[in-house]
Amino acid sequence: MTHVDRSSDPPPPIVDLVGSSRDRAIDALRQSFTGIYRWHAKRTLRDIESVRAIEDGADVVAVAMTELLAPEVAYVYYLFVATAHRNRGLAGRLLDDALDRFRRAGAVVAYAACEEENEASLRLFRARGFRLVARDEPGFREGGLGAWGFRSRMRIVPGEVLLGRRLDSERNAPGPAVGPAGGRP
Repeated sequence: MTHVDRSSDPPPPIVDLVGSSRDRAIDALRQSFTGIYRWHAKRTLRDIESVRAIEDGADVVAVAMTELLAPEVAYVYYLFVATAHRNRGLAGRLLDDALDRFRRAGAVVAYAACEEENEASLRLFRARGFRLVARDEPGFREGGLGAWGFRSRMRIVPGEVLLGRRLDSERNAPGPAVGPAGGRP
């Protein structure tokens, strides 16, 4: 069998998954989550405002589930890539797409949460300007990234950290650092 080098091919487009087409993301979801996360991700897949995906042929291989929690507050609920397609920049493309869409919608701040030990996710979010959000920092309206009133809608569970970044300017108020293993230094 001859190997075809596709490195010069244009990247596949990002598409919206709506209605029953969202079921096509379940295989990649199963590869990415276990336990309560898998259950919650499947539930969220059906109910979330926006599901954007990258396909490889007929297969959905990368997914971003996002929502505006308020006109100025955006949240990345889930971002995942099928095992065989990881380390190709697909999650980064989806996150960049989400951030662009959030800005166009007028959001001022974007949040995401991930497990403290999920180094790959933490690296990705940090590379896109996200930082750890302290529970006691001022709210986003006061110039910080405090998520007052939104944490319960984000469904952050023990073992997860909340990450955030401002979208209304290049400044991101200083806050606690995320250590090399994803936890606090």
